[in-house]
This record gives sequence, structure tokens and C-alpha cells, in this order.
Amino acid sequence: MVAYAIGLAMANAAIYIMQMGQPALLYLVPCCLGNMIYIGYKSGELKELWDEPPVIRAADRLLYGEPPRVESGDDERERSLTSENEVPISNEPEAELT
Repeated sequence: MVAYAIGLAMANAAIYIMQMGQPALLYLVPCCLGNMIYIGYKSGELKELWDEPPVIRAADRLLYGEPPRVESGDDERERSLTSENEVPISNEPEAELT
């Protein structure tokens, strides 16, 4: 939220300085993405954020079944993430409540 406010302030400052309209996304996107990349890097989660978060993998398995195997070169980490976040998938219909 702070990054968005900074980007919006930058967009307003550019409008004031240049005396003409500016596309706000030109300032908002770099501020928001830059902030997200910086926080991910500092917390050590940037690689996970870039590759694909385990939560999204689990949601894909729920919706579409087992995804195709992607060779990332880091098989041990991939196996540990998959086994930690294993979501049982059942193809049987839910029992009806009576």
C-alpha cells in the first residue's frame, strides 16, 4: 500500500512539474513491482515467488489434477514442496446431504 501511495505521489508530482497529464501506471507499476521484488529478495522468497508459489500449485492440483512435471534442476526442493503441500484429490462425487 505504501508503494502504491509513493507511485501515486510521483505521478502527481510529474503532472505538476510537466504541466501535462501523465499515465499513472508509468509510476505505479515500477513502485509496486519494485517493492514486491525487494521484499521477496530480503526475505529469501524471491525464487519461490518467481517460480510459482506452492499455494498456486496446490490450487492447480485441486482444479485440474496433477500438473505436468516441470524440470527445474532443483528436484529435492521440488519434491519437498510437493510433499509438504500435498492436497488429496478425489474424483468421486460428494455424498448428498439428506
